[in-house]
Amino acid sequence: MSEGESKITFWSKNEIICPICGHSFKREELLTGRGRLIAGELTGELRRLYEPSQKYGDVCPLVYPITVCPACLYSAFSYDFETPPGESIAAIAEAEDSRRESLNKIMPDLDFSINRSLKEGAASYFLAISCYEFMPARHSPTIKRGIAALRAAWIFNDLHRKYPNENYDYLAKIFYYKAQFFYSQAVEYEQDGSESLAEVPHLGPDLDKNYAHDGVFYLGGLLEFKFGDKSDPEMRKKRLEFAKRAVARLFGMGKASKSKPSALLDNARSLYEEMSAEAGD
Repeated sequence: MSEGESKITFWSKNEIICPICGHSFKREELLTGRGRLIAGELTGELRRLYEPSQKYGDVCPLVYPITVCPACLYSAFSYDFETPPGESIAAIAEAEDSRRESLNKIMPDLDFSINRSLKEGAASYFLAISCYEFMPARHSPTIKRGIAALRAAWIFNDLHRKYPNENYDYLAKIFYYKAQFFYSQAVEYEQDGSESLAEVPHLGPDLDKNYAHDGVFYLGGLLEFKFGDKSDPEMRKKRLEFAKRAVARLFGMGKASKSKPSALLDNARSLYEEMSAEAGD
């Protein structure tokens, strides 16, 4: 089998110029078609799983959506990478050493100028979370950090299955907690007008389907239920009530439709029942 027949990615024809440091590089893009992606089940977290193929093996599309400058490690979703807000550029540049040191503590010796593996995929989301910290509210950074954290958790779990003795499950749990925090904030910010979900081109959370606002509210509830703070029972009850109201909006507004598929509605109903059971309703 030739390399051309078995490869799953290609390098962009045109070079990208990093808007932070000026370094030029090519971006690795995922090839589709010819049986590279065999869709499997949809998880309760709205992640689309893929079956390995005999020809291409395991393919994880989530490894590639974040563009990373190999020089300064500035990272963002591809639709944001080349146009960071002007007021954020200096802060992102100044934080380069901090990004590098933080990454090296958990995943040293990565090289973003070569083909990515699961490790680079997880690291790309880690770096994006760091960079979006410096983005203003009009760029909706909170939900973007939430999506990045959730995808990082997924990939760290993938890594744990491949390398069960490397503590990747611990990292997955950390990023689930981060995702819970950011999703919870994003829902609150959407409701009080601080940040708009409508400004984000793809809310995912995965790549196969955009569950849009409904997906954000559902995942906000799910992550609160699974990873929210349980140390204060009274506060836990209040947080669950807030999450329940958000989730109830999904299945309380009619039947399944193209924008509100049955899988999402069914998951939302099940989640609402579980939260109600914990609350003793």
